[in-house]
Formats: sequence, C-alpha cells, structure tokens
Amino acid sequence: MVELVDAVLNLVQLAVVGFVVVAGVSLWRRSWPRTPSFARPRGTSGEQLRPDGNADFFHDRGFLFLRRWFFVGTGCPPVRIDRQRMAAMHAAQRTGPVRVASSGNRTWWWFEDGFYWESGGYSVEDVLALIRDKQRRDKAKLDRAHLRLNTERRTPGRRTAIPREVKKRVFERDGGRCVECGTDFEIQYDHVIPVALGGSSTEDNLQLLCARCNQEKGADL
Repeated sequence: MVELVDAVLNLVQLAVVGFVVVAGVSLWRRSWPRTPSFARPRGTSGEQLRPDGNADFFHDRGFLFLRRWFFVGTGCPPVRIDRQRMAAMHAAQRTGPVRVASSGNRTWWWFEDGFYWESGGYSVEDVLALIRDKQRRDKAKLDRAHLRLNTERRTPGRRTAIPREVKKRVFERDGGRCVECGTDFEIQYDHVIPVALGGSSTEDNLQLLCARCNQEKGADL
C-alpha cells in the first residue's frame, strides 16, 4: 500500500514539474513579437491617404501556446487584434473601409483587401472618397497608356537610322550609283516603300538614288 502511495506521489510530482516547464516555456514565448524595421514608429509625411504594402496580419503562440493575432504596418509596431474582431473586420472591409489600428498620428484602414494609412483624422466617408478617387485616376492613367499604345500601333512606321552594315551592303549591291540614272553625284539611301507607308530600313527595301531622282520619285508618290 505504501509503495502505491509513493508511486502516485511520484506521478503527481512529475505532472507538476511538467506543468511548470510547460507554463514557463509558454510565459517565455509570451513576449511581444519583434518589431520589423519598416514598422518602427516614424514621423508623418502629409495627410494624404497612402497604400501600405507592408501592412498585414500575422499570428504567433502565446501563453499556453494559444494563438495570438497581430496587425503590423509601415510605422506601426505589432498591435494585438482579437480574432473575432479580425474576422468581423475581414467581412466588413468588403463593403466599406474599416479602421484597423492607430500608432502615433497614423491610422490604418482596410478596404477591398488593401491596407492604407493616413494622418489626417479622416472619417470612413473620407477614406472611401479618397480611395475611389485614386482608383479613377489610376484607371484614367491606364486608359491613356493603352490609347497611346494603340495609336502607335496604328501610326505608320517611324524613320530610324539605317544600320551601317545595311548601308554598306546596299552601296556595294548598287555599285555606289543611282539605280535610275547611274550617276554617283549626291547619292542618297531611298526606301522603296516609304517609311510613312510602313516600309522598313532593310536591305531589300533600300536602294541608291541621286538627290534629283529621289525628289522626282517623291513627287510621283
């Protein structure tokens, strides 16, 4: 009987020691997460709403290895976020800007899966108006870029410098003389199909003409 009691006591002691070890490790791991360099507090740079590509949520393990959630952003050290609140914000940010955290003069907002910070004390409507305005400006900028690209594609080719090796081969092929009159005076490199009509500066599309014949050809076109 005494041996049984001793065995039970030993088991209890082991359990207590195990719990102390686990609790100690948990308490050690409970320390606050390291602050990334981009998240160190800094001064503001104007009140305009700015996208924050560094902002995001992350989690670690705290006391008794329970999961903890944090928010971090540019100039925002880790801020503890309740998991239920984070889930509610995730649903709400699909329909309107949600205030996530503040640090110093900065406030972070979450909207349509993007994060933004501002130091102007903006309201929800202010943030929504600024984000929509930026989206319109970005779209207009992209539309202008596509318009310029399409215009360039529709515009006839532009004259570019004829490569030296191409000039040499054309000159040797045509014997250094005008292919129309045979003179070697005021020789020019002429595009058979003009650049304005889509002609290229290739050997097959180049010929030697004197200034007079080239001028007459231009008049005929």
